[in-house]
Amino acid sequence: MTFLDSFATARLRAERLTTHHFDDIRSMDSDATYMALLGGPRSAAETRLYMTRNLHHWDDHGFGLWMLRDTDGRMAGRCVLRHLDVEGTDEVELGYGLHTQYWGRGLATEIATELLRLGRVVLHRPSIVAITRHDNIGSQRVLVKTGLVYERDVDHEDVPHLLYRSV
Repeated sequence: MTFLDSFATARLRAERLTTHHFDDIRSMDSDATYMALLGGPRSAAETRLYMTRNLHHWDDHGFGLWMLRDTDGRMAGRCVLRHLDVEGTDEVELGYGLHTQYWGRGLATEIATELLRLGRVVLHRPSIVAITRHDNIGSQRVLVKTGLVYERDVDHEDVPHLLYRSV
């Protein structure tokens, strides 16, 4: 177990992704409302590929995707710090996603703020990025509240995104 296997904020507890989380990831990936701003629901095969990529990231880098639980132990969502190729440059990206019943409570800002802190203090990254689609206004607000600023438009997996960066 490494230092980053788990961490907590005031209202969320993060645990390292394991193969046992497949059903939790699948639940989010098949939720049309949650996935609407992420390209649409994933098939079970796509969820398996997503899991495999994220498990390998942990093996290769010692950090990656965490599952989020609320103070009652219920699965609330997921968050991530991971390497991301941005137009040929290796960056570390922060990301988050919460089950729809947790939207509007400030939890995304809470977890994004902690991810930014971990990226800077634990991973010693001078800069952290985040990407979001143009129509994901809620995520854009979270990133600004967290202290990231819009840098430029980028293509990610052939889809236009906005790139935000910590300053």
